[in-house]
Amino acid sequence: MLDRKSLDQAEIGTFLQAIGQAEDDSIDVAECALLLAASEQNTASLDRYRDHLKCLVKDAQSLKSQIQAQYNQTQYNQTQNKTSNQAENNNPTINDCLGIIETVLYDLHGYKGDKDNYNDLKNANIISVIDQRKGLPIVLGILYMHIARSLGWNVDGLNFPGHFLLRFVMGKDRQIIDPFERGAVRNTPWLRSTLKSYLGKSAELTSDYSRSVTNRGILLRLQNNVKIRLIEAQEPEKALLILQQMLLIAPREPSIWREAGMLQAFLNNILAAIDTLEHYLMIEEDPRGHPEAANLLRQLKAQLN
Repeated sequence: MLDRKSLDQAEIGTFLQAIGQAEDDSIDVAECALLLAASEQNTASLDRYRDHLKCLVKDAQSLKSQIQAQYNQTQYNQTQNKTSNQAENNNPTINDCLGIIETVLYDLHGYKGDKDNYNDLKNANIISVIDQRKGLPIVLGILYMHIARSLGWNVDGLNFPGHFLLRFVMGKDRQIIDPFERGAVRNTPWLRSTLKSYLGKSAELTSDYSRSVTNRGILLRLQNNVKIRLIEAQEPEKALLILQQMLLIAPREPSIWREAGMLQAFLNNILAAIDTLEHYLMIEEDPRGHPEAANLLRQLKAQLN
C-alpha cells in the first residue's frame, strides 16, 4: 500500500481498482476508507492517519494485556489455593473486549457520534472524522472494527437499514453493538423500534436485517452516505465522482452501473451514459430494472441521430 510518501490521485485510483479485483476477506476496510477519503479531499499524505490507526490498536492491546495479566494472577492464586480442585477459565470475556474498545475509542481518544450536525459531509469522511473525533455510525464502526479485528476478535457489520450496527462474536456469546452510542449493546426491542422508525410501523424484524455485510459492502454503504448528501446538496457532478469510485471498488455491482448511467444521462453526458447503461444491461441478471434502463438507452441513442 501507499506508505510514507505524498499521495497521487492517479495512484489512489490504481489502488482502489486493485481493491475492486481483490477477494473480500483481503480488503482492509480502514485503509480503503482512508484512500477514498483522501481522494475526495486531496489529502497530501495519509501517514499520520495510519499512525493514528496503529495507536488505537496499540492502546487496545495494552489494555487487553493488563486485563489478561489480572486474570492470570487470579488463576495463579486459585491454583495455590488447596481448597480449589481446578482453576477456572480466566480468559477475557466478551464484556471485557467491549469494555476495552469503549475505553480506547470513546474515552481515551474521545470519539463520539455527531448528533448536532449529523448530515455534514465531513461525518462520512474518515480523515475528517479522525481530525474532529466525531462522525457517522458507519465511520465510527469502521474504526471499531479495525481495533477489534486487529486484536483477533470477530466483528462484522450488519445489514440493518438507516443506522450502521456491528455484531461482536466470541465463542457462543454475541452482542449487537451501536458504534454511534459508545458501543452500546442493542437488544431486540431496540432493533424492532428503530427498524419501524426507518421503514414504517408495518416493518418487521427479520433475519435479513441481521445478515453480515461484506467488507466491500461496508465501503459501498460508506460512499452511499456521501453520494446521498451530495445529491441532496444539488451537486450531481460530485455525486457522479463518488459513484465512479464505487465502481472501482465494486465493478461487478449492477445497481451502481445503473445509477451512474442515470446520473450521466441527467448531466447530459450522453455517450458515457450509453456505455454505462449498456454495461448495466449486460451484467444485470435481475430483469426488473431492465425496462426503465432500456427505455432510457433508446432515448439517448435517438438524441445522437
